[in-house]
Amino acid sequence: MKDENRKLKRQIVEPEGSDAPIEAKLRRRVKGSFIVAFLLTVFIGFLSWYNARLAADGADWVAHTYAVLDTLELTSKDVIEVETSARTFASTGQDLLRAHYETTRGAVVLDEDALRYLTVDNPSQQRRLDVLESRIRTALEFAEIIVAKRRQAHAGPGVDEILETEKLMDGVRATTQEVKAEEMRLLSQRTQRTNTVRRLTSFIIVLGIFVGAGLLSLAGVAVNREIDVSARAREQIGSLNAGLEQRVEQRTAALESEIIERKQAEQALAEQAAELSQSRIALEAQTLMLQSVLDSMAEGLVAADEQGKFLIWNRAAERIVGYGPADLPAEEWSEHYGNYLPDGGTPMPTEQLPLVRAIRGEVSSTEIFVRNPKVVEGTWIEASGSPLKDKGGVVRGGVVAFRDITKRKADERQIQELNDELEHRVGERTAQLEAANKELEAFSYSVSHDLRAPLRHISGFSQLLMEEFGSTLEPSAQQYLERIQAGTQKMGQLVDELLNLARVGRHALHLQPTQLNAMVAEVIAILQPNCEGRQVEWMIADLPAVACDPVLVKQIFQNLLANALKFTRPRARAVIEVSHKEVSHKEEDGQPVFMVRDNGVGFSMKYVDKLFGVFQRLHRSEEFEGTGIGLVTVQRIVRKHGGEVWAEGELDKGAAFYFTLGMGKQTVSKINAATAGGRS
Repeated sequence: MKDENRKLKRQIVEPEGSDAPIEAKLRRRVKGSFIVAFLLTVFIGFLSWYNARLAADGADWVAHTYAVLDTLELTSKDVIEVETSARTFASTGQDLLRAHYETTRGAVVLDEDALRYLTVDNPSQQRRLDVLESRIRTALEFAEIIVAKRRQAHAGPGVDEILETEKLMDGVRATTQEVKAEEMRLLSQRTQRTNTVRRLTSFIIVLGIFVGAGLLSLAGVAVNREIDVSARAREQIGSLNAGLEQRVEQRTAALESEIIERKQAEQALAEQAAELSQSRIALEAQTLMLQSVLDSMAEGLVAADEQGKFLIWNRAAERIVGYGPADLPAEEWSEHYGNYLPDGGTPMPTEQLPLVRAIRGEVSSTEIFVRNPKVVEGTWIEASGSPLKDKGGVVRGGVVAFRDITKRKADERQIQELNDELEHRVGERTAQLEAANKELEAFSYSVSHDLRAPLRHISGFSQLLMEEFGSTLEPSAQQYLERIQAGTQKMGQLVDELLNLARVGRHALHLQPTQLNAMVAEVIAILQPNCEGRQVEWMIADLPAVACDPVLVKQIFQNLLANALKFTRPRARAVIEVSHKEVSHKEEDGQPVFMVRDNGVGFSMKYVDKLFGVFQRLHRSEEFEGTGIGLVTVQRIVRKHGGEVWAEGELDKGAAFYFTLGMGKQTVSKINAATAGGRS
């Protein structure tokens, strides 16, 4: 059977061999044409490249010349600005002009260095620059002389100095013009040469296109002719192949039985291959899914077996530490990857590396500073390591997960620096404010105390004048005396309020547990005369005991409740509420927030910032009396206790005042305990 196959193959090959002379001739012609076309293409391409390079070099020289001209223009401009600034400063003495002069003087030196660098290939220009630098230096030295004269003698430049300055600047301009003229000559020469090279390049490219098109046309004609010859030869071969078809059919029938047997064997093998393929696909899918999960993680993940061979190293790990897995012993990991202790300078010992500890079966978490040639500026990472165990609980390696905390570290450092600076500034400002407050309190107390005697004299003498000579005075004079007495009374009240405010600042805190309900009842009793003839409803809630100075806190309630009574006078039925409430953002350490609310005339919230200002009033004196000191006193007492005070209100709908005393309920218990301990 094999002999018959070989004989049949020889018979099939023999007719095909008749095509060999025709195909060989065609190949030789095509090969020759290709070689010629290739050589021409290479030659034309080389010429095009060479001329393009010449054109590029010419363009670079043109750009270089423009750079020299721009730098020269900038140098001239800076020299003129130096001379102008110096002369103007010498005339006017303005410090801003002197600063501009000094800045521009430094720019001139940079411009000279730039010109030196740009013209280093041109000796003639270098010589001109020597002359230009000498003249610029002379002009700058003369400018420095007139500036120094202005600073020392406060004298402006004379006519001779101005003429000398102009003469020096003319020399600078002349030399600058020579350098510029030379560069313009070079620019013209280089531009003309560049344009010539570009035209030659364009001509060569066009010539190459026509030559290539001609070669392609000749090759097409030759190939078509050879194809016709080959087609006629194939017709002859076709007639020879017809005789072989019958013999091939006979051989095919003999081979079909062999093919059936092979197919059966192949089918069995295919079934086995399909099973293996399904297993491989499932394994690849799991592997791909695992790799996708690892690559999508923002945290770095590294795993190694018990010998220290890396099993997993995801993309995030390589991005964070700069390197991928390396086949190195564990002792060289710190040096290779640049691992340092949190001090940033001590290499991390091998036994402290989280992965090494994980391989030993330990769970650890630490911060590491990473710095290596790939991570030059350094990166802070937070790493957590755990051992890898098999089903039997035997350690088979370790895994470390880490993340980049560089930004967090930088933020922490910045926050710490800002906090330190803020504490320093707050301390300085607090000391300044305390000193200013003490001086202001002393001044207010002194002034208010000294005003009392003159006020008593004015009030007493006006009263005597009214009693003894009132009947003889004209009505207008009596009105004047009444207005004097009213003014002195108001002034006296204002002085008393100022003295009270000063005493609050000078009063030392004496904290003790205080029941506020009894204090509020005492204040209401004091204000009871103001309630006569009015319908007033007091809504007093059960207030907690707090640690405070009872004298000062009583003043808070007295001022707030007096204001509530005053501003509810227009109401037929006044409702005044005293309570406390829990406000989460105002509570610290269990502090209660106290509230005094009324249904009086209220106020507009756009003026809330004026409520606690000295002598600030939101209502006219004709409507509601007052000095504008009461709420300032309340604020001073609250802040003295370390608390806050604020207000809410609405026109014709009442107002509410809130305050804390800075002392929580825990403080009350501590004071009680201390008091009990002292008694025992």
